[in-house]
Amino acid sequence: IPTDLTDPKAQNQLEDTIKLINKTKVNTVVLFAFSQPAQALLEHSFRMGLSKKVWIGTEAWMLSDIAASIPNIQSIGTVLGFTMKAGTVPGFRKHVADLFASVQQDTFCQESRESSHLMNSDMLNTHCKQCDHISLHDVLSMLSRSQIQPVYVAVYSVAYALHRALGCTHQTCPKASIRSWQLLHFMNTLPFKVNGQSFRFDQSHSTNTGYKLIFWSWTNSTLTYLPVGDYEESLYINKSQIQFHTADQKEPVLECFRHCKPGQFRRIKGFHLCCYDCTDCPENTFWSPKDSSACTPCLEHQWSPVQSTECYDCSERYLFWSQPLTIALLTLMSITISLTCLTAVFFFKNLETPLVQASGGKLNLFALSTLVLLCFSCSLYIGKPSNNICMIQQTVCALCLNGCFSTFFIESLEITLVTEFPRCAPTFLQWVTHRRAWLLVALCLLTQCLFCFCYLHLGPDYLVSDHKSLPTEVLLVCNTESWFAFALLRGYKGCLAFVCFLCTFMVQTSGKKYNIARGITLAILTYFITWIVFIAFFATLKTVLRSVSQIGSILTTSLGILGTYYIPKCYIILLKPDLNTVDYFQHSIKGEPEEDSQ
Repeated sequence: IPTDLTDPKAQNQLEDTIKLINKTKVNTVVLFAFSQPAQALLEHSFRMGLSKKVWIGTEAWMLSDIAASIPNIQSIGTVLGFTMKAGTVPGFRKHVADLFASVQQDTFCQESRESSHLMNSDMLNTHCKQCDHISLHDVLSMLSRSQIQPVYVAVYSVAYALHRALGCTHQTCPKASIRSWQLLHFMNTLPFKVNGQSFRFDQSHSTNTGYKLIFWSWTNSTLTYLPVGDYEESLYINKSQIQFHTADQKEPVLECFRHCKPGQFRRIKGFHLCCYDCTDCPENTFWSPKDSSACTPCLEHQWSPVQSTECYDCSERYLFWSQPLTIALLTLMSITISLTCLTAVFFFKNLETPLVQASGGKLNLFALSTLVLLCFSCSLYIGKPSNNICMIQQTVCALCLNGCFSTFFIESLEITLVTEFPRCAPTFLQWVTHRRAWLLVALCLLTQCLFCFCYLHLGPDYLVSDHKSLPTEVLLVCNTESWFAFALLRGYKGCLAFVCFLCTFMVQTSGKKYNIARGITLAILTYFITWIVFIAFFATLKTVLRSVSQIGSILTTSLGILGTYYIPKCYIILLKPDLNTVDYFQHSIKGEPEEDSQ
């Protein structure tokens, strides 16, 4: 606060100070000031409606009648302050009383006039008219103030230092010029005694005799300086003697200098560093004693809860073998593999029957074998992934599905030749039946291998450690590097399935013949629906559910192909053996419009 109250800017500075105190909403104000600046600040606080506070004052204004005489000063709040511990000066009261008694004698007045003439007029201040009317009763209350003994000790310290600097004895002192710094040396290095009490200056040039904590206690508009504690090596406060201004007369919660809990940092508010809010450190940050004003972020592979004092290493998260969801998927995989193997065994035992031969013969066994391998590939998505596992996941799935669809492709070509190009059928059927059909299967697989190579060259899936999706764990997930490579890998297989769908969708047969094309159409339709849903999930999911979606799509596709193409044929073999005849399946895809019209 301004010390020169005559300065034109002083009033504005005092008003700004009160406004800032109001803005910060602090409950305690520490005021270091002389009596007159303190009086000006307190008067402004009343004028501007400052609420009651706890005022920590200094001896300069706390013990001053100027501050205590401010109108309505009792409503300022709670006033506490430290004063130096000081004893009494023996004989000082009697000395002052004797001076007042001697003032009334003519001899004292005569000596006073003579000494005034001898002194330089510049050394004398303006004559104080009120001083002529001061009595001993007026100054008696001041004689008990704590400032008296420190002044007394200060004079003695200079006298002792001068005595040592001159090398004085009990009888004489040599005359010599002494510099002030020489006196300071002796004052700082040697102890001295005053009235039997030993004093010594410390490194801050203070005798450090301790402090008393004083409380302004008002009783019927009478102020009493009540000692409520002291400070020497530690602070002692007798709280029972302090009556705070709060409704319950208990100390208010301090916004400044309070201790924050571990895991909280100090958010500075207002214009003083001592005023702050204790704010919890957010997630993934921790509080460090080295920097109490901010929270330190955890490392990328670490995490922390709210209001933490340390960071913890993130645990790895992926699709574990032991978790219930994995066990459920493995159970479904086992059921799918068992059904596929039973179907393959059943088809092998009935390999020479008309139904199996009309459906592709040994090609069915190859297709079912690829479906079994496709189901086994689900295990690649379980457990801790690696870069190599991420690279082969999509390629294995693509090759296995391509092996199955290549057999459907051959059946679809045969159906197309018979239904749409009956005149060319005898010539080209030999390329899609018997042993030459395996050449087309090999060609389809070789083409898929070529696309797999392009996928691995352009940008295969790679392992990513995701630290952001989960709060306390690092997610290990296979990420797609190149969506173009992914589209090539999946696109060829999709094109092969789409050709099969086009070749079989519009095929019709008479009621007396078995429609093989319908099974292929439903199987391809199930595949398309499943993988459209899968791609939507695969592109958006970033958690372990991404692996779950891939496993689910593989098993759904396998069960869809079994349920729409192979299981109905097993039903005919088992429960409708009378339909498993050459007449019913021979040229089952060739229409007979004459019979239909009848």
